[in-house]
Amino acid sequence: MTEPQPIAEEEIPDAVSGPADDLLSSLQILARTVERGFAGHLDEKHGITVSDWRVMLTLHRYPGMTAAEITSRWAMDKMAISRALQRLEEEGLIARARNPEDRRSYRLFLSGKGKEAFEKIIPDANERYRALVGCLSREEQAVVRGAFEKLTAQVDRLQG
Repeated sequence: MTEPQPIAEEEIPDAVSGPADDLLSSLQILARTVERGFAGHLDEKHGITVSDWRVMLTLHRYPGMTAAEITSRWAMDKMAISRALQRLEEEGLIARARNPEDRRSYRLFLSGKGKEAFEKIIPDANERYRALVGCLSREEQAVVRGAFEKLTAQVDRLQG
């Protein structure tokens, strides 16, 4: 199969043709819609926000990450991560340890209670994930993932 050719610049519709008529608006709407579909489910069943879940998932996979690393990994607002960390710490779900490489920051870990909560949530999170993306074949998922990675790399290049 040949690699699809990029569309000529003059063939790309302007972003001002109408609300949600351009690709970037469609991506934003999709992201918000999927987040609500996923987050609402987690909040309803487990009383956690999507930001809480992203922190827990990250610390399960990568124990010892800093808040800045989590923020960067999810391309999220610092305040959203900060609020999630505060909630999770108040509930005893995460623990902090001074970062030996940078004494101004902390390495973050799921606590014992956090690990237990994670194990209770992950089956529902996985089920919801499969329900959301299950309408796409593996091939379609690969195409979408490839397109997202390509757009992300382009944004990174443009930001310098």
